[in-house]
Amino acid sequence: MPFTSASVMSPEGSSSSLGPADHGSLLDTCERALGRARGFQRPILASWSRPLDVGDPVSVWSRARRSTQRSFLWQSPWDGGSLVAIGSARALRGRGEHRVRAVRDGWRTLVKDLVTGGVAATGLPVGEGPLAIGGFSFRAEDAYETGRLPDALMWVPALQIRSAVPAPGAEGQPVPAELRLNAVLLHDSDPEQVADNLVHLARLCLTPDPDADTERRKRRDRPGRTCHSTELPGAEAWKGLVRGATDRIRAGEFEKVVLAREVRVTASAPFDLPAAVERMRGANPGTTVFAVDHEEYTFLGATPEYLVQVGDRTVHALGLAGTTPRGATPEQDEACERELVGSAKIQHEHEVVVSMLRDALADSCTDVTAETPPQVVKLANVQHLSTKVRGRLAEDSTAGVLDLVEALHPTPALGGHPRAQALSWLADNEGLDRSWYAGVVGWADRSGQGQFAVAIRSALLDGPTASLYAGCGLVADSDPEAEYAETCAKLRPMMSALGIE
Repeated sequence: MPFTSASVMSPEGSSSSLGPADHGSLLDTCERALGRARGFQRPILASWSRPLDVGDPVSVWSRARRSTQRSFLWQSPWDGGSLVAIGSARALRGRGEHRVRAVRDGWRTLVKDLVTGGVAATGLPVGEGPLAIGGFSFRAEDAYETGRLPDALMWVPALQIRSAVPAPGAEGQPVPAELRLNAVLLHDSDPEQVADNLVHLARLCLTPDPDADTERRKRRDRPGRTCHSTELPGAEAWKGLVRGATDRIRAGEFEKVVLAREVRVTASAPFDLPAAVERMRGANPGTTVFAVDHEEYTFLGATPEYLVQVGDRTVHALGLAGTTPRGATPEQDEACERELVGSAKIQHEHEVVVSMLRDALADSCTDVTAETPPQVVKLANVQHLSTKVRGRLAEDSTAGVLDLVEALHPTPALGGHPRAQALSWLADNEGLDRSWYAGVVGWADRSGQGQFAVAIRSALLDGPTASLYAGCGLVADSDPEAEYAETCAKLRPMMSALGIE
């Protein structure tokens, strides 16, 4: 396709143009990558960037995701960063027990001879250059058996936009960001065609479409859809599983296990995913909002929990375990909090998770510390005990964020303790395809920095069908009725986001 200047505009109307100079710089980057691909006889990643002003990342994602079968949205309170990624320059996959390692090795190989061009933006949160984005299932065999989402899928987006959230009082205003266009060049690639295709993608993603925005608003104003819900397993059967698990715990087979359940919803019309994302972030401040589009599936959520963050060789992990409901009044809420903090059962459940995180970080970090006492995190429907664990990568450590994902996932907060025994019991008894629920979602850069969230308070959607998940950590004296009520409270935010009554 012949190149013409592409006007790149934010949703609020401010514009910048990918003009002939940008195209020339992008083409030069692609040509240098082609030369390296021919010289080394292997695929070479080309990555070109330029500063950009953008508006609301969710608005950009809502519009841009229509142009591809693979997209990614990420908004995090941890560092105030946001990421919109569209299309795929190269997929990185893994399967089985060593799936994280396979993705890590593929990523390291791909960026080893990276060719860059353009101008990088400054003042952004941690992370640099092209990113690998995506996630990993809870158990290796889940996605392999069902085929809904892969065991492990990370990819380099064709287009990525990284930005910081607006400063307080500046919401709705354009914010500094970086546009990055990525492509993998082979020995027989046409660099001019590659550059033209990337500019065309930028135009599709960043130029407002008033007609489409108007149609989206009309859809949201239409009468609500009807929904039919099925619990998997049924309530009484699930409570029976709780009793079975606590019997095994008292028998000494394992100390803790996290039992999940699914609510499968079939609606009369497809769910409005951009509207769901907007509801999630409005109703769940302080959570990481994410959405992963992969072919016909979308996995989205608003999670209060992160697995690991790595930036400037500092490592952060979070132990989030122990839950109680929110109270209907301030007095009731305080009473619930006192019960959470004062419960020996909950404190023990929480310490199991924190101890595992400390031990796991000690393998590659020095100065590992855990804050004390645990803090109380209050969300819309529940409150949790939370402990931050911090370390610094040892001078001789080559570990990056994906190495730490492999070491930590799944934590006792998602699977149980000891890990092998708890996961074995779940595989034999839970009877549930968790897919990426209780897995991890996030991103990694070429230097080993990155962020991965624990994918709870989430749902997997396929048109008019949604699978919503929630789980509970069980110990010896867990009560089936109380645990079932806890899962209902944890399901409520996602049901509200999807407009399920």
